Amino acid sequence: MPTDQLIFLTLSLYILGFAGLLTFRNSFSKNIASAFSIGTNLTGLAIALLLLSRFQEAELFEFSWVSFVNSSLSASLLINKLTLLMWALVQFIALLVQLFSVKYMAEDGRYNLYFAYLNMFVFSMLGLVCSGNLLFIFIFWELVGFSSYLLIGFWYKKQSATNASLKAFVMNRIGDAGFLIGIGLVYFQFETLELSALSTIIYEPSSILTLTGLMLFGGCVGKSAQFPLQVWLPDAMEGPTPVSALIHAATMVAAGIFLLARVDFIFTPTAGQAIAFTGALTSILAAYSAVFQSDIKKVLAYSTVSQLGLMVMAMGAGATNAALFHLFTHAFFKAGLFLIAGAVIHHFHHEQNMFKMGGLFSKKTFLAILFIICGASLAGLPFFSGFLSKDAVLLSTWNWAESQNSTLLFIPILGILASVLTGYYMMRAFVLVFLKRGNSQEHHTAKSGPSIFEWSILPLALLSFWFAFGNSPLNFEENRFTSHFPIPHQDNHWLGYLILILAVLAIALSYFKTKKKAALETQTLNFWSKLGLNHFYIDWFYLNKISKPLTGQLHQIAHEESLHPAGTLHNMKGFAKMIYKFDNLIVDGSINLLTKAFAGLGTLVYAIDKKVVDGGVKLVYTWVERLGDRLKTIQGGKIQSYLIALILFFLAIMILLNLL
Repeated sequence: MPTDQLIFLTLSLYILGFAGLLTFRNSFSKNIASAFSIGTNLTGLAIALLLLSRFQEAELFEFSWVSFVNSSLSASLLINKLTLLMWALVQFIALLVQLFSVKYMAEDGRYNLYFAYLNMFVFSMLGLVCSGNLLFIFIFWELVGFSSYLLIGFWYKKQSATNASLKAFVMNRIGDAGFLIGIGLVYFQFETLELSALSTIIYEPSSILTLTGLMLFGGCVGKSAQFPLQVWLPDAMEGPTPVSALIHAATMVAAGIFLLARVDFIFTPTAGQAIAFTGALTSILAAYSAVFQSDIKKVLAYSTVSQLGLMVMAMGAGATNAALFHLFTHAFFKAGLFLIAGAVIHHFHHEQNMFKMGGLFSKKTFLAILFIICGASLAGLPFFSGFLSKDAVLLSTWNWAESQNSTLLFIPILGILASVLTGYYMMRAFVLVFLKRGNSQEHHTAKSGPSIFEWSILPLALLSFWFAFGNSPLNFEENRFTSHFPIPHQDNHWLGYLILILAVLAIALSYFKTKKKAALETQTLNFWSKLGLNHFYIDWFYLNKISKPLTGQLHQIAHEESLHPAGTLHNMKGFAKMIYKFDNLIVDGSINLLTKAFAGLGTLVYAIDKKVVDGGVKLVYTWVERLGDRLKTIQGGKIQSYLIALILFFLAIMILLNLL
């Protein structure tokens, strides 16, 4: 079967899966619903692996969509190595998440609807990945955002989940506005939105091109949670934990990085520097905040923001393949960590505060080992995939900064500090959750063996080792990924050794410091810890300096330790009401006015049609009928009269044609 047909077949499977589960959500049993959804996913993954196995060269499939007078818009599929790798990655992670969800969501009353939403999300993400046109990328981009809104707010009876889904929606729309402006600027300059055509253009750096690149980057800022729109992602952890593993670790947030890889040829040096700085700043801010979180999912959420910042930093430095390498390695170990967090939360009866956990190593040894593997990969330790990809990102960015301007070295330095902090907060989480402490909660006394939770995580843990990507555990230049996506040889290997030494020291410091304070059920807070816990009060700024002036009101939301980040959205309800009024009065009013105008125009056209057009036809018919009555007396012998009448008739026709 041709490639394009297999692509459409896969997309059809997921949209049918969504429609079927949505339609029969009250008819299907839980077993049928999960089997149907997992079967769809398995089929899609098998097709993806088939396409990968027979891939030879990039293919472009174009389909006519809309035609204008001087131009047209077409839909297209761009199938290359990156497309197929992402195609397989999304479905592989989704499959493991669905297997994990069978047990995790077993008691949920909306079980079938949950799997329907997962199918919708995967469909949207796959459509985004295979689109070869910026407009269609944007369409599927919005569908991804809508699907994530449904999944984040799945437990809609929890006010915090509703707030978090609304917050994610609002923040992403801000970024999407920039993305849409960027698409308009691309079409204005080059009169095409086809990536295949845009990639062949020779670009001359200019102010308008820099602006175009930064506007396109705006989409990434929203979707991949970069400064200053990163505040939505930690609160998005209010959704089911398997959802966090799928959309906030491996797929949705990676969509922004994927977009940058698709349009990297547009970025001017100035735009690249701005992008690299944004990524580095995001990375260090999020890493610092992760150090002080007490919620296990919040630690992983800020960690995700930090790792995405490293990828964005590399993208800005022109190290696209290094960023993509880290995207793939990160997808496996971070999805594994989120699923481990889900298993931990399930074990502790939905407790998420790490200071109320502890002692889990003896009861869930296999789970603890999985955490060590995935956590070590995230921390960038040798013999793990994260070590290879982080080295590629940091060394590439360092060499870029040296070649550009030595003053830019502060950008990779921020990335290095963020990388070092990663080991610190992961060891802190391990001590608090898995090691025995004086106040450890004995929720279960018996040791339990591996369950479907652990078996779902095991493939992700195995893919966190170096051998999943290559033969060399210490050299990122010698692996299977870089054989397809080459990363230039990097000097300054002393930097890699320095980063490793600092990371090991940070891990050791974290172990002894956390072990010493772990007996406490809460952490002591000073100025610096409050700064990290509240993520530098960025939410507070949005609340008091943006939301309050816009709405004219301020609701006080108390956090058990400080202002709850998700509270911002509670205060943005006034802003939402303002938007509703604007939509109701201005947007809907305009639409209603246009509707009435078109209805009036339709009435006018109908009247013209009945009175003028039909009347004219009847008049012509009457004239012709009378002319026929006259002509049928031609046998009467009045030849001269007939000739004169005929001449006058043709003269009248000629005069009429000249007048027209």
